[in-house]
Amino acid sequence: MQRCPLCTRQMMSCDCRFDEDGPDEEDLVPADPLHVDADGNLVEVRVINGQEVVVHYTDPIPEKDRSVIQGIPCTTALRTVIDISTDPQVDQVGLDQMVADCLERGLFTVAEARARIAEPDMVQRRGAALLAAALDRRHSGDTD
Repeated sequence: MQRCPLCTRQMMSCDCRFDEDGPDEEDLVPADPLHVDADGNLVEVRVINGQEVVVHYTDPIPEKDRSVIQGIPCTTALRTVIDISTDPQVDQVGLDQMVADCLERGLFTVAEARARIAEPDMVQRRGAALLAAALDRRHSGDTD
């Protein structure tokens, strides 16, 4: 299967309309830029300066889940993993790889992840449950 270099979906069925000459601004705009994620939050795909950006509209993000990287406000690695784990394109193997990468790079620890997903604002989030399962698989050595 050939992957689209813009959205990483299957080349023939993605909505990016990628062309070999390089993307034009209109090539980057998906057919339906708005959708609802698994947690019921509105998600919008925008193109800013030729770069596809996914904007998640959610309840206010707690300070503990915020970070600033090179002057750009963003969520922490832990919150990002929790949020994107519900994306249909992220399967169990992909989530396990993301978690392993974050742990190996010291972006968060297992203890920090378990503490965060146990907090009241995370308990009902599907992404928190998916992360808990990934941590359990990692602990048990079962990555299937």
